[in-house]
Amino acid sequence: MPKKTISAIIVVAALIACSMIFLAGRHPDLPNQSHQSNYSLPIAERRFLIGTVPTPKSVPETTFSDIANAYQEAASLGEVVMIWPSETGIGEFDQLNKSRVVEGARVYGLKIVITLNFATITNAGGAGLEYLIDAPPGVPADLSDPQFIDLWVAEAEAIAREFKPEYMSLGNEVNDYFYSHPDDFGAYLALLDRAYAAIKGVSELTKVMVVFSYNHMTENDQFWMLAPLSNRTDLIGLTTYPWKQFGTPEEIPDDYYLRIANFTDKKLAFTEIGWASSPGAGCSEREQAEFLMQFLRLTRGLDVEMVNWLFLHEIKIGGTVASVADPATASVSLKNPDGSKKEVYYLWQDLKGLRIS
Repeated sequence: MPKKTISAIIVVAALIACSMIFLAGRHPDLPNQSHQSNYSLPIAERRFLIGTVPTPKSVPETTFSDIANAYQEAASLGEVVMIWPSETGIGEFDQLNKSRVVEGARVYGLKIVITLNFATITNAGGAGLEYLIDAPPGVPADLSDPQFIDLWVAEAEAIAREFKPEYMSLGNEVNDYFYSHPDDFGAYLALLDRAYAAIKGVSELTKVMVVFSYNHMTENDQFWMLAPLSNRTDLIGLTTYPWKQFGTPEEIPDDYYLRIANFTDKKLAFTEIGWASSPGAGCSEREQAEFLMQFLRLTRGLDVEMVNWLFLHEIKIGGTVASVADPATASVSLKNPDGSKKEVYYLWQDLKGLRIS
């Protein structure tokens, strides 16, 4: 999904980090790990890490404690966390450094996933929304421009050196950009090679990936992109929201996810998964839980590194973001805005309780 959808909710920059560090010793109403859902998981153990974006409770309003509690609860529900500052291109390092959000997340023992994007969706006035290279003022918005390349690679290196993230993505849902700009793909491969080498030079253990929209990959037959990118990364990342393609989770074909194994032998990182619960989209909380069950069944034959449910709490979508994202995406969460738990929450809790092999 567009990074601004998440960025607008997560940031609150320094407040997040400071509140997490200050309140690290407190214990809010965390999930009862002994609680069992009404489902029997289709797997007896898991070979992957799990996580969710720690969006805080927003009803009646988000408080200082709600932000810290969201991260602490996310740590009780998983092992990894996606870090989404408002800027995820050139300039992201400064934001991460000032906010101390990475330090705050690590207070709770969470493994870090940082995304460095090269493009962004912008409102081009009369031309409407456009997917363009995200270059600073005065820098050519061109993936083959030497100045842009140097700045972007330096950004990747600085983030890796300072924060040593366990995971780093060099582009979110990149196939969406190249669907509109296919001629840029070769330049991106060269850019990726330089950034990968720079990251490994300062943080050898960081696992580098590129993330694809699996919905659009299947719709636009973009599996061909996997081979050249698999040769340049440690993992292949995927986002998947099949509620946009199928009426019910049961309608997802048995080979829906397995087909990717024909195009890459890399481990897979499902950085965003989920099913909406919004009745307005014809969805429900029960379908969310049924989707998670179906997802676990359909991916049993794959080598998976991580699985992240999109949001902890429902969010509000507005502004330019509302023009890009399906409004129902806000409901792809484990909890309601007021903090009450959805049916899938308890199933996710059961998943967290499985032994990691």
